[in-house]
Parts: sequence; C-alpha cells; structure tokens
Amino acid sequence: MDNRPVGFMDSGVGGLTVVKMAQKLLPNEEIVFIGDEARMPYGPRPTEEVVEFSKQMAAFLISKNVKALVIACNTATSAAYEILQKELSIPVIGVILPGAMAAAEQTKNNKVGVIATLGTIKSNIYPKTLKTIQYSIESYPLACQEFVEIAEKNELDTPETRVVVENKLKEFKQDQIDTLILGCTHFPLLSKNIQRAVGDEVTLIDPGVETSKQLKNLLEDQDMLRDEKLEINDRYYSTGNLVEFENVARNFLEKEIVVQQVKID
Repeated sequence: MDNRPVGFMDSGVGGLTVVKMAQKLLPNEEIVFIGDEARMPYGPRPTEEVVEFSKQMAAFLISKNVKALVIACNTATSAAYEILQKELSIPVIGVILPGAMAAAEQTKNNKVGVIATLGTIKSNIYPKTLKTIQYSIESYPLACQEFVEIAEKNELDTPETRVVVENKLKEFKQDQIDTLILGCTHFPLLSKNIQRAVGDEVTLIDPGVETSKQLKNLLEDQDMLRDEKLEINDRYYSTGNLVEFENVARNFLEKEIVVQQVKID
C-alpha cells in the first residue's frame, strides 16, 4: 500500500483526458495534475527545450511527493520519457508505447494513421514504435498542431472546427487506414469530429486510455494502491490562465475543481 498521490503532467489541459480515465479505473487514487499552459504548445518547440520543461514539471510533481509520474503528453513523452525514467526514483509512464501497442492489436489491414503535434510527428516515434511491435504495419503520420489550439480554446464542436478537422483529415481516405492513433492528449476532446471526418470504419485509439490501464497494472503489481478508506484531495495546477483552464477542465471532467496557479522556470 502507498497512500501518496499520482502525478500527471501535460503542456496544457489535454492531459486531463488521461486523468479522467485514470479516475475511472482507479477511483481511490489521489491525483496531482499540472498543465504548463503558459508555455504551450510544446509541439513546435525544439526537443532540448521540451526536455528542460519536462524536467521542471517533473521536479514540481516530485515536490508534491508523488509515487508515480504519468507524462500525459505525447510530445513530452517522445522527448523526455527515457531521460526521466533514468533520473527519477519513482515509476514513470509515458503515453506512446501503450497507444502503439493498442493500435497494433486493433489494426486488421496493418495501415495505421497517426495524428499528433509537429514535435511528435518530427520525432517519428510512433512509426518506429509500431515497427518494433509489428514490422508489417505501415504508418501514416500527420501533424495537426491546430487541433491543440482548438482544444485549449474550448472550441470543440463549432461549425468552424468541423470544417478544419474534415479538411485536415481528408487525406486519410486515400491511405485506407483502419486505425487512427490520437497521438496528442488534447485530441480525444475532438474525437466526435475526428470520427466524423475519417468515418466509422476507422477505429480511434486513445493512448490515454491504454496508459491509464498500464498505471492500474503498475500500482496493483507493485502493491502501491491507496487505502480506499482515505479521503481524496485531488489537486490541479496551471502555469497559465486559470479561468480558461477551469472552464475546459470542468466541462470535460464534469465536476467542479479548483485550479491553483504556479510559476515554473
């Protein structure tokens, strides 16, 4: 048993998609989440800068005495996962391997699309990971940086958003993919529009769901589950605009939360 909280970090609000699933699978666990909205998006930034930001975010969560760290950001996972695994004394979980494994298991025709930020696409991490899992898989990566801004502005289901998503994803029609990895934790917030754009015959893979399952297995296997009798006091932090963060977070988590502002540098 380990009654310390679990730490989650992201470049913005997108990581809450991972938190929501984790809370569903692990209702007795306490969460500490930080979104680095002041410096988002991470996608277009140089890898070295994303690594530095990720180290700072991890240090903040370590200061909150977390027992495990979930990098709820694909860009940060691709840049800093291995580094944080080596440097930290607590378990570190990223979102890329769980998502890739789920896609490899799901695809029937071995044609997998990947939408993500510019940084994640440039890293080529999903195609490389998919090839490692199953060499016959062909990947079709596409940078959709604008989807991050749409999610952060909470413009999830406007007519303009539907047009942007449809126009961006129409090239997948010719690729004949049967599986699409939502390679940014912001993108599940747009899943209805994404599904509409690619068609019902394409299965969407949310790496955050698979990551939460991996977290559950980790805590169970290492006897790190929290005492279910204890009161839960989840904490949410943002480096950016609290009003915007709270609006998106409350709508998505479907509950009232209090967000505290923090400066990280």
